[in-house]
Amino acid sequence: MYITNKFEGKIYQRLNKILESYNQDQNSIINLAACISYPFSEVLKIQSFPLSTLPTEGVVEKRYFPHCTSLDDIEVYAEELCCKLFNLRSNDYRVSLQPNSGTQANQIVYNGILERDDFILSLSPKDGGHISHTYTGRGKVIYYHLDNNLKVDFTELRELLELYKPKLIVVGASSYGNEFNYKKIYKTVKETSPDTLILADICHSVLYIMADIHQAIFPFVDFATFTMDKCLRGPQGGVLVYRSSFEREISYSIFPRTQGGPTQSALFAKCICLIKLLSIDIQSYAKEVLKNTQLLIDCLTSYGIDVIYKQSKTHVVLINLSNLNFNGKEAEELLFEHRILVNRNQIPNDIYGPMTTSGIRLGTVGITNLGYTEADIQKLAELVANLLKYKQFNYSIHSELISKYHKQINISN
Repeated sequence: MYITNKFEGKIYQRLNKILESYNQDQNSIINLAACISYPFSEVLKIQSFPLSTLPTEGVVEKRYFPHCTSLDDIEVYAEELCCKLFNLRSNDYRVSLQPNSGTQANQIVYNGILERDDFILSLSPKDGGHISHTYTGRGKVIYYHLDNNLKVDFTELRELLELYKPKLIVVGASSYGNEFNYKKIYKTVKETSPDTLILADICHSVLYIMADIHQAIFPFVDFATFTMDKCLRGPQGGVLVYRSSFEREISYSIFPRTQGGPTQSALFAKCICLIKLLSIDIQSYAKEVLKNTQLLIDCLTSYGIDVIYKQSKTHVVLINLSNLNFNGKEAEELLFEHRILVNRNQIPNDIYGPMTTSGIRLGTVGITNLGYTEADIQKLAELVANLLKYKQFNYSIHSELISKYHKQINISN
């Protein structure tokens, strides 16, 4: 897999031990985390370049240091590429690749538009909302929820909009298997609270939006945030798309209110990722991820595992453990003990808090990037199901999958 070379000299002994442990983890774990993808090889290559010597505080053509033309150029180029992927006109929306994470991209929006007494609507964490939608730093967050069909409860949403007249509604989730109807949300907002702004956190759906599998979110949202590493095969780091009318607020919020200068190697790596996404058949890639997701769901279900979203429209597989006498923390630890990486996760109507939970979350982007076959996904489902149901584990299958996919990874495609 990926191997980080050791450093020469006694002063690096402790560091080298840590690197050795990290390498061993990468080479022996089946990574089913829902928040990772394996980067394009070009993305890894550019991040090894010495791109960190020029101060970069500020935004394009408004830097706090001279000689930033090349950095301005890479941000302008990346903005053009991102607009192409979303079929956007740059005079309608602007794009910033400066956020260091998706959470920071959200915070830039919060810092730019919210005041102390504002109300914010956010999807309940038990229904899949991300924790960064809860801690906005200003204003008061009110939760909206899903209905019995695991879709946004529009009756409740309309009532909350009429009651609170919120400054912002955050639409997005980290463990949601359906597609948000942004057009309907936009219409509901404009009918009941027309001054409310809409932030779409599309970290787990951006691939399917770019691939035209999910409905377009523009022009129905004022802001959109996502990361490059969850399903786009890019570097860690966030992206913020925003209406051009908010350029002043967002520029000032980026620096000095929220962060310093952007990580320069990440800017170039994000740009390369966007170039790659425009060069591949992105719809075929997205469809392959969704096909593998459905296969994993069907196989787990056939073994008696309660998957909450039986027809997931993303790469997220959310499992209810209530009938297995497990909580999420215990299941997470058991799977990791057997070198399978997932995470504990709250589920709708969860009786536990976020550190214990009644569920776990799996994802299929990583195994899609590695080229898992249908037969091997079936084997993987059997491994997970037998461990959760019977605490039985087939070490030979695990060893076979590790040797086949995780020792030598081809990430050039």
